[in-house]
Amino acid sequence: MTGPRGRGGLLLRLGFLLLLAGGLLLWSELRRPRDLGLDLDLTGALPGQIVEVDVTVARDGHPLMRFDQKYGPAGAPATLHLTVRAQPGPVEVDVMLIDTGGTARRTRVTVELRKDGNAVVAAR
Repeated sequence: MTGPRGRGGLLLRLGFLLLLAGGLLLWSELRRPRDLGLDLDLTGALPGQIVEVDVTVARDGHPLMRFDQKYGPAGAPATLHLTVRAQPGPVEVDVMLIDTGGTARRTRVTVELRKDGNAVVAAR
């Protein structure tokens, strides 16, 4: 026979299980990778000057994304809009630009990826 004490214990267990399930759901949502934006600003170069771009995005030494693109005589666009599938937080961005003369320039910077906006890297 189940008395008031038995029902109270059952309700307490159900409440605990619901709280645990809600906490796990929230934790998994916070840790889920998202599509985050990264803009590479190439406006410091003259039009047609950049013919190849190599971008590597890493976190704690583990690569998250690599973008390697060669452009024709028209050169690279002024801004590259890249998408990184990762959790929000700091990442290391390594940008190698090759100009029409074959000279390579490397830029390394740490930026913060955010859900609410694109991180901007100004390549020099």
